[in-house]
Amino acid sequence: MFEKVLNPYLEHLKIEKGMSDLTLEAYARDVSGFLETACAFGIIIKPVTQEQLSKLEDQRGLLRGHLALLRKLDRKRSTLDRHLAAIRSFYKYLLVTHVLQNVPDNLATGRGGREKNLPRDLTVELTEELLAQPDPSTLRGQRDRAMLEVIYGLGLRLAELVALNLGSIEWQSGRVRVLGKGNRERILPLAGCAKNAIVQYLEMRVHPDLWKRCLEGKITGEEALLPLFEGRPGSRISRRTVQSRVALYAGELAGVKGVSPHTLRHCFATHLLEGGAGIRVVQELLGHQNLSTTQIYTHLSRGRLKESFQNAHPRARKTK
Repeated sequence: MFEKVLNPYLEHLKIEKGMSDLTLEAYARDVSGFLETACAFGIIIKPVTQEQLSKLEDQRGLLRGHLALLRKLDRKRSTLDRHLAAIRSFYKYLLVTHVLQNVPDNLATGRGGREKNLPRDLTVELTEELLAQPDPSTLRGQRDRAMLEVIYGLGLRLAELVALNLGSIEWQSGRVRVLGKGNRERILPLAGCAKNAIVQYLEMRVHPDLWKRCLEGKITGEEALLPLFEGRPGSRISRRTVQSRVALYAGELAGVKGVSPHTLRHCFATHLLEGGAGIRVVQELLGHQNLSTTQIYTHLSRGRLKESFQNAHPRARKTK
C-alpha cells in the first residue's frame, strides 16, 4: 500500500546502512503502521505520495498517538523501541532527501532507557540434556540434533542457521562461513560435537557421491547453494520450524520453559566466558560490532566476577 514511498527508503537502508533483509522487513512493517496511523488521523491521504510526506513535519501528536495505539495492543517495550527506531530512521531519510526541513522534538532525541531483557540461562548440564533429546535413529532426529549442536556450538543467530548451505562448510579446513547481520561474513571453527552431528545428519540425508564431493571441497554452483538443513525434502527449513523444534525438546525437560534458539546462542556465550574465554573473542564469534552488545548477552553473575577477580589478580588475596 505504501510501496511507492517506502521502496526508495528501504533501498537507501540496504545500500547505505547494509541492513539485513530481516531488519528491512521489520522497518517496512513499522513505518507502514506509522503511515497507516497518519492516514487515520487525516494528516495524509491514500495513495500516499512523496509530496504528502512533507505534511509529517512538526506532527508531535502523531508519534504520541501512534505509540499509544501500540501500547493498547500490549506491545512490549522492546517492540516499541524498534518502532521508534524505524520511524526515527524514516524521518532522518526524509531530512536527507529534503522532503522535510525539521523533525518533531520527540523524535530528535535518543532512544532513552530501553529495558534490557536478557534470555534465560541454562546450566551446562541442562544444555547437554537438551541437546540429547532428539532421536538419532531418524533423519529428522539427526537433523534436529545437528541444528541444536550448531546453534550452541557456534553461537549462531536463528537466521544465520537457516541460511547455511552445503557450500558454507569447508570440511578440509574445519571452518564454516556464516552470513550475519548487514551481510557481514564471519568464519567460525567447526569441530567437536557440532561437526560430528552435521556429518551424521548429512551421511543419512545426502547422496554418497554428493557427500564425497562435499568432503573434498568440490561442490560448486547450484549444489553449493543447497540448504544445509531441510524442512521438507529439497526445501530450506523455516525459522518457525526451528523455533518449534527447540521448544518441543525443551518442553520434554522438567521445569524448562521459554527456551528458544536464541537461548542456546546466549548459553554459547556465557558458557565460553565462564570457561575462561576473553570477551573480545566471544564478540568476534557472535559477530557483534560493538562490545557493549556482547556485554549484554554475556553478563556474568556477581559471584562469578568476584571469583574470577580473586583467581586472576596477583594482589586480590593479599592482606598487606
